[in-house]
Amino acid sequence: MPSNRFPRALIVFALVGGVLGLGLGLLGSPSLGWLTGFIILAIVVFLMAGRTRAGEGRHDPARRRFLLTTTAVGTAVAVGGPVLGRTIKQLARPDAQALQEDMAHALGAEYTDIIRRTYRDGRSGELQLVLAPFNSSNYTNESQDLVKFYPATSHASVWMYLEAIPLVVHAPGRVPASAHDERVTLADIAPSAAALMGFQNFLDLGRDGAPLPGVQKQASPPKVIVTFVFDGGGWNTLKTWPNATPNLRHLMATATNYTNAIHGSFPAVTACAHATIGTGAFPAGHGITGHNIRDTTGTVRKTYGLPGSADPADILIPTLADLWSDTTSNRAWVGQLGYQVWHLGMLGRGRPNRGSTDKPVGVFWDEDLALSRTQQWQPHNPDLYRLPTGTPSLDVFAGHQANYAPPGYDSQYDPGKVQTHCCSPPIVQYMGDLIEATIANEPMVGANGETGLLYINYKMPDYTGHIYNMLSPMEEVVLREVDAQLGRLVAQLDAMYGQDYALIVTADHGQCPLPNAVNGVRLDPIQLGDAINREFGGSLWPVVEYVAPSEVFLHRDRLWQSGASIDDIAAFLRDYTYRRNIGPYVPSSAIEYDLLNQREFAAVFGPKFLASLQGRDLSSYGETSFAEGVLTGYPDLIDPYASA
Repeated sequence: MPSNRFPRALIVFALVGGVLGLGLGLLGSPSLGWLTGFIILAIVVFLMAGRTRAGEGRHDPARRRFLLTTTAVGTAVAVGGPVLGRTIKQLARPDAQALQEDMAHALGAEYTDIIRRTYRDGRSGELQLVLAPFNSSNYTNESQDLVKFYPATSHASVWMYLEAIPLVVHAPGRVPASAHDERVTLADIAPSAAALMGFQNFLDLGRDGAPLPGVQKQASPPKVIVTFVFDGGGWNTLKTWPNATPNLRHLMATATNYTNAIHGSFPAVTACAHATIGTGAFPAGHGITGHNIRDTTGTVRKTYGLPGSADPADILIPTLADLWSDTTSNRAWVGQLGYQVWHLGMLGRGRPNRGSTDKPVGVFWDEDLALSRTQQWQPHNPDLYRLPTGTPSLDVFAGHQANYAPPGYDSQYDPGKVQTHCCSPPIVQYMGDLIEATIANEPMVGANGETGLLYINYKMPDYTGHIYNMLSPMEEVVLREVDAQLGRLVAQLDAMYGQDYALIVTADHGQCPLPNAVNGVRLDPIQLGDAINREFGGSLWPVVEYVAPSEVFLHRDRLWQSGASIDDIAAFLRDYTYRRNIGPYVPSSAIEYDLLNQREFAAVFGPKFLASLQGRDLSSYGETSFAEGVLTGYPDLIDPYASA
C-alpha cells in the first residue's frame, strides 16, 4: 500500500468508530457507542504507532504530528458520536410531564387520587404501571409457561372491579342496622374500631381514614373487636358467585352495610390493604407500597422479608394494635390469624415491650414445600409472635382432608406440586378450628376490661383465583366454605359475648377474570424490562432492576447513559402495545392476535409527575374516560346483592 494512502485509510477507519457510536447513541446506548468508538480508535492508533516503530517515518515530524492529530480527532469523534446521538434522541423525546398530565386526565380525578395515595419516593418502584382495564400482569415464570387459557392472573391495578369491596359493621346494640352509600375505604376501619373503643388518642392522629358513617364513640367499649377479611372477595368475585355467601348476605341485611366501599389505594393488592386496615393510613403514609419495596439500604426485596422471620419494621407508622397495646401497658390482647406474611400489616408489631411469655399472637401457614417448610401453623417470627393457646393439631387437619372429595375442577392446574393446601375446603375448615380455639382459650378481654383486637384473613379465595382463576367453579367451592366459617365465627361470638362485641367484615380487593374472556391482554415483565433497557441505554449496564406487576424498580444512577429522566421512560411506555410485549417463548396458541395493537397501559407515571400531584386539587381531572371499559361485563357492580 502506498504510504500516502495508509493515513487516509486510518482516518476513514477512525471516523467509522464515531459513526458507529452515533448510531448506537441514537439507538439508546451511548455507553456501548463510546466503547465501540474507543476500540476502533485504539486499533487505529496501534496500527499507526506500529508503522512508526517499524521505521516508516520514524524521524518524520509530519508523521508524528499526523499521529497526534489523528488520535485527537479520533478521540473527539469517538466521544462526540455517542454524545451527538444521545442529544438528538433527547431533542426528539416528547414532553414527559405533558404526556403524563394527559394520562392523568384520561384516568380522572378519583383514579389519579387513588394512585397518589400510594407512591412514596425511595420506597416505591420508580415507574408506576397502571394496566389498561382487564389487562393482567404476569410474573416471569407465568410468561415463560404461558398456554392458551392460562388461568393465573394478577389484580395489581386500580380499576373499580378490583377496588370495589364489601364492608359490613356488625355491632349488636351499638351500631344500628342501616345502609350507607357514601364512598368509604379500608383506611376507615381502624378509626371505626378506635371510635368503638373510645380510643381518642388514635383519632386525634388525623390519619387518612375516619370513623365510618353511623359508627360513634360508645359509652362502654365492646369486649372484643374482630376484623374478618375475605381475601380476594371483592364485589366482582361475589357477584360472579352470588349464591356462595349466604352468611355475608345475612349480615348485609341485618347490620350496617357500606355499599360504596373501595380498597382506596393502588395497587389493589393484599400487602397494601392489610397495612391500611391496621393503620388507618394509605401506603404513602404506612410505607407498605406493594408486595415489593426498596428498603433503607436501597435493596429491592419482598415486604416483611422471609415468612417465618418476618420484620414488622417495614411498617413505618404504628398500627392501631401497636398504639392500643402501648396505651394499655400491654394489658390489651391483640392478635392476627392469616395464611401468609402479607396479613401481618393488620397487627404490626403488636406490643412495644414484648417479653418471652408476653408476645402477641401472629400466625401464618408455613406452606412452601420448595423451601422445606413445615406445612403447619407457625408464628410470623418466633422472636416477636406466638401461636395461640390450644392450636389444633395436624390430626384435625388430616381429618378434614380425609372427609373431602375434590370436585376435579381444572385438574390440569392442580396446585398440589407446591402449594398443597391453599385452595380447598380442608384448610379453610382447619383455619376455622384455629380461630375457634383462639377465641375460646386466649384472654381476649384485658384485666381492666380493655377491648381485645383480633384480625382474621382468609387468603383462600384469592389464592384460588390466582391458581384456577375467579371464573372457575373452584372459586365458588372455596368462597362457600369461607362464608361457612364466617357463620361459625358469628355463632361463637354470640355465645361468648352476647351483644358485647363488634365484627367488621370486608375484603381487600377483587380479582381479575381471564383476560381473553374480557378483551384483556397480558403484560410480560421480561419483555417490558428488555424494551426499557434497549431504549434507554442499558446494553452494558441495564437500567431496569426489577419489574413487578404494578411497578418498575430502576437503577437511577445508570440513566446518565441515555440522558433520560424516569419520567421520559413513563412517557415512552404510554403507547407500548401487546404486540411489542410478546416473548419468543410464547406459543402461537396463547397469543391474542386480534388484540396485537392494544395498549398495555392506561397510564405510566414517574416520580417527578407523582410529586407534582401532592397537595393539588385534582378535581380538574374530572370523570374517568375509561368508565365503560372498566364496567364491561359487570353491570351493577356496586349493588350489594340486589336480591338480598
